[in-house]
Amino acid sequence: MNLQAILVANLTGFILLVFLFISRLMTRTKRQAEDPTFEVMLFLAGIACLIEPLTFFVDGKPGKANHLINLLGNTYLYFANCLGSFFWCMYVDKCLYHSRERIRRIYYKLSGVVVLVIFSLVINIWKGFYFIVDSDNLYHRQPLSYAFFLYVFSCCIFSVVVTYVHRYRHGKTAFFPIFMFLVPIVAGSVAQMLFYGVSLAWLGASVGTVALYMSLLNRRSYIDMLTGLYNRQYLEHFIYEMQKSSGNFYGIMIDMDFFKEINDQFGHSAGDRALNDMADVIREACDDRYQKFFRYAGDEFIILVKAEEEKEVIEFESKLHDIADRFNRENDRPYKIGFSAGHALYDRENDTEDSFLKHIDTAMYKKKEIVHRERSLTIDRRES
Repeated sequence: MNLQAILVANLTGFILLVFLFISRLMTRTKRQAEDPTFEVMLFLAGIACLIEPLTFFVDGKPGKANHLINLLGNTYLYFANCLGSFFWCMYVDKCLYHSRERIRRIYYKLSGVVVLVIFSLVINIWKGFYFIVDSDNLYHRQPLSYAFFLYVFSCCIFSVVVTYVHRYRHGKTAFFPIFMFLVPIVAGSVAQMLFYGVSLAWLGASVGTVALYMSLLNRRSYIDMLTGLYNRQYLEHFIYEMQKSSGNFYGIMIDMDFFKEINDQFGHSAGDRALNDMADVIREACDDRYQKFFRYAGDEFIILVKAEEEKEVIEFESKLHDIADRFNRENDRPYKIGFSAGHALYDRENDTEDSFLKHIDTAMYKKKEIVHRERSLTIDRRES
């Protein structure tokens, strides 16, 4: 692969990452700003796309400056591979589990391995067990460099294992195409590992990063920005997918009790917090393998449940109420989380999307009438 081809491949990767970074800045949210993991991966890959053609350019050229650029440039490329692979694993975990405690528990320990690898890169500058730059300023890989590639591929495998363990426990996560990211990177890295002079690893990293970001950006159009639940648009998509799937599906419509009073008494910020509290209750109750949850409108939520019998749905509703009661006991809120829920079976042969939603809406309002009637009777008894 000649220098011109190397330059084109890496500059293409760099331009892709620059455009992605600008797009990310334009659509940034507060939640994204608090998580720098993706930006670190972008930065490492972007700098690598600039440095790699530079190392090829100075390779074999005389002079101390060229020797230093060759040595330190290749050291950075190994460093970027090392740190970028670790941050990728952490990013996958964050996207799937959304748990800072889990990140601290697992990745703070694994960071020790990363520190050792980075330290070995520093030692390599003098000892040359990964690569050397000889007196003629020519770069040569050493046999131990394959152990370094093994570390990078192990990180890729680890991220796949984390993904499939999560899928086994919680069901498939929509809009997280891990292989769209990994395949271009692995293909480019394998080609570069086997054939010196081929420069496709960082172009592969750029293509994979852009593909991943496009999928996650698509995901944002299906997510309710306040609660983090799926929105009504994705509900319509999922009902369409239900028509082609097997098994029985039930819909549960949930409407928060006396939500207007929360807004009137404590303000709309408290109302937003109550909606998030309700979303947390739903998330805790649901298993993605059997239930999908959506914010439908205002203080209304919908849960689609895959169940063979209606009694499973009734038990699930009872579980929701138990979790809400526990939430009220354990959290000091000026309001109480309560809700009315009604359910109906999705009839593939006779139901349309509108008729199905109407059935569960009607079932919910029957339950809501009971709640309001009981509250009115309670008030009447107190006044009398």
